[in-house]
Amino acid sequence: MKRTLFRYIFTIQLKWMIFVSASVFFLILLFDFAEITRKFPISRLSETLFVIKLSLLRTPSTFGEILHYIYFVTATFSLWSLCKSNQMTILKSSGHSPQQILYPFMSFALLAALIWLLMLHPVGLYCEKLYHQRTGGDVVTADPAEINRDVWVDCSGSNEIIFMKSIRENSMEGISIFNTKDGRRTFARRATVKEGSWILENVALVNGDKTENYDVLRMCSRVSLELMQLLLKSPQKQNIYHLSRIYGIQAKDRVALKFYELEFHKLLANCATFLLFSLLAAVICFPINHYKTKTDVAVKVIATSVLLRFANNILESLARAGLMSMPLACWAVVGSLFCAAVALLIWREA
Repeated sequence: MKRTLFRYIFTIQLKWMIFVSASVFFLILLFDFAEITRKFPISRLSETLFVIKLSLLRTPSTFGEILHYIYFVTATFSLWSLCKSNQMTILKSSGHSPQQILYPFMSFALLAALIWLLMLHPVGLYCEKLYHQRTGGDVVTADPAEINRDVWVDCSGSNEIIFMKSIRENSMEGISIFNTKDGRRTFARRATVKEGSWILENVALVNGDKTENYDVLRMCSRVSLELMQLLLKSPQKQNIYHLSRIYGIQAKDRVALKFYELEFHKLLANCATFLLFSLLAAVICFPINHYKTKTDVAVKVIATSVLLRFANNILESLARAGLMSMPLACWAVVGSLFCAAVALLIWREA
């Protein structure tokens, strides 16, 4: 009986998920198509096909960013349809507890989170990379998506902060090294990592009022090959397979990669958000003997999504400004709402 209930509710969610996902994906595709046609006017069939191809490459990235909100709609209206058709009342009267009814929703949320984290998010990044390659990006290069810009590395073991204007393969442009202990500053137009050392070009060493200039300067590198490979892409362009190495790299190189750490926890927190939304859907629809209209449910879904996004953006801004830790900024809202949702469900169904 429990297995039949699980399959039944799981199937309902799957139908809603396919319907909502297809609808949202098509809408995003239309908006992307309209925006791309402003950059690439179409007058022939070949140009139209090219714009459609670009739209298909750009849409997966945006779709992946809002997939957890799509699941929120799926879970909420799946529960609402069960309540509206009195099937929830029948399930409870037959001896099924609210926990048993919510189990298929939690399982579906976990499955959707894993698919998004391990498959859809990397695919979205790859499609975005292909999109930049096809459009040429904003720099003259064969692969503009592979260039990271405005990179800060905090060398906690040596009281130094390194700023790199851009990184491409093993070369860097616009190097600035600040020593927070004695105030020394090093500026270089270009740097290349070679044989465990940095080859700095057009260097200026500033110590107080004294400045020394060098055409070429060799210095011991504090950045390993693994770190350089990680820094080739900005945190937003990294998937979970690459970001999962940041703590090992930080310990090895004695550096702090705060923005990469932030992006790593954001990915994990987004996975937890799938589970959170399955509980919030139950908060909206339960208790089952107080049925809501579709408009009432839709308003609550939209209001909850907007408030959650607003709170996460505020905490992320505080973390980027250094006013709170990166893990706390990512997990504060998800953790507190998860506990509040569980407590509210227990209180309502007690």
